[in-house]
Amino acid sequence: MTLNKEYTKEEIETIFSTNFGYGIKGITLRKYKNGNLYIILFSKENGPYSDEFGENAFYYDGEGVNKDQKLTAANKALIDAKDDHRLIYGFRQEGKKGIWRYIGTLKVLNYKYVSKNGHMTYVFKLENSYEIVS
Repeated sequence: MTLNKEYTKEEIETIFSTNFGYGIKGITLRKYKNGNLYIILFSKENGPYSDEFGENAFYYDGEGVNKDQKLTAANKALIDAKDDHRLIYGFRQEGKKGIWRYIGTLKVLNYKYVSKNGHMTYVFKLENSYEIVS
């Protein structure tokens, strides 16, 4: 994949030899044929979550909207990724529906469980890992 290149859902499915079904989940858990786990992370500019891009970091809201978030498999996978260093491939949708810009491989720096908009929310701080992934 090429950094900042735009991809359709179908192209991403082909790259990862997977099928997202009807819709794409924000935190998509997958496994390579060798058994190693990885995550495909999707963020929408005008989505239901308040993901934020800062100077040196990307703040990503965990799974679950309009309620207290639970420790789902997806949220746990991001928490575990901080220590097990599994690959996280990041994509961002910015305006063009159905088009996702590849923002690179990411790593989890830390996370917090905080009150946000009246609900307890996992907020993950990520940054680009600058790893070369083909």
